[in-house]
Amino acid sequence: MVYKLSNAVEREQIEKEFGLTFKYPDLYTPDIVINGLQEASLSVLTMENTNQVTFAIWGLLPEGYKEDWYVFQQMTNTLNVTLHDLQTTTWMGNSLQQGRCLAIISGFFTYLLKNGKTYPYYVQLISESPFYVAGVYHRLDDGFLSCGLITTATDDFLKSFHNIGDQVPLIIPESAKDVWLSPQTETNVLQGIIENPPKAKLRANPIAQEFFKKNILYDSILQPVFYEDVPNGGDSNF
Repeated sequence: MVYKLSNAVEREQIEKEFGLTFKYPDLYTPDIVINGLQEASLSVLTMENTNQVTFAIWGLLPEGYKEDWYVFQQMTNTLNVTLHDLQTTTWMGNSLQQGRCLAIISGFFTYLLKNGKTYPYYVQLISESPFYVAGVYHRLDDGFLSCGLITTATDDFLKSFHNIGDQVPLIIPESAKDVWLSPQTETNVLQGIIENPPKAKLRANPIAQEFFKKNILYDSILQPVFYEDVPNGGDSNF
């Protein structure tokens, strides 16, 4: 499960790199670690507004849902959704066809289990630029948005740094943004993107174990830390 992300970039950098504006610019703040287990919001583009960033509560809720986020998340965790979920979960309905979004992040985390110990890794683009990950969204009874990130199978590169689970966020390159958000895109094309994700030039580095052991955060938490007997990270090669 992907339950922590990073979006540690300034609003101005996002606006410049993607050519976007924010609907509520004063509400945006960089966040070194976004913890989805504590009600949090993500910066998203939606099919309704493909060039203006808004905010969505992380954790997909049913369309028109009236109760609190934490009530629903105690019954089922919807921070992440898979293609199978979207195809078989009744209340998700036509989310893939009619409610796609892109969340803007600067990195995510993977976890390696080795010799009885766990090691966190921070994964980002080699360029260290922000990027898009795919999701679906619903509008709630009060007008707010909720979203779930679509996950896909771990590729060969990330398997070296992630063996606790087999799912990672679905990265959507800038070149595929319009295809992902277009209402004209056919379902089989969307399924193809999820099942055969576009390649991204990624870098993975081990970070301090305090990240998840004690839930401690500090400014340098994302900096590489090297351990004996585990991979020291690396760059994807394709």
